[in-house]
Amino acid sequence: MINQDFNNLVCSRILELRKAQKMTQEQLAYQSGISKGGLSEIERNMKEPRTYTILRICAGLGITMKEFFDFQEIDNFMNLI
Repeated sequence: MINQDFNNLVCSRILELRKAQKMTQEQLAYQSGISKGGLSEIERNMKEPRTYTILRICAGLGITMKEFFDFQEIDNFMNLI
């Protein structure tokens, strides 16, 4: 359950950051070097992204991993475990 909750947060965060930068899935997938289908599955929480994939997505978004994980929901989650 905790793993799934964490995955939900990460997948939602990717979608949120992509939309905030007004990028399409195709653009972010290209910038990240991953497939559009893979990114779509991650954003829809159908696929759990590996750490390296998150790192590549961060690079595609032009942000650091620290920036990626700097949001209130993850802080709240961390306080629960």
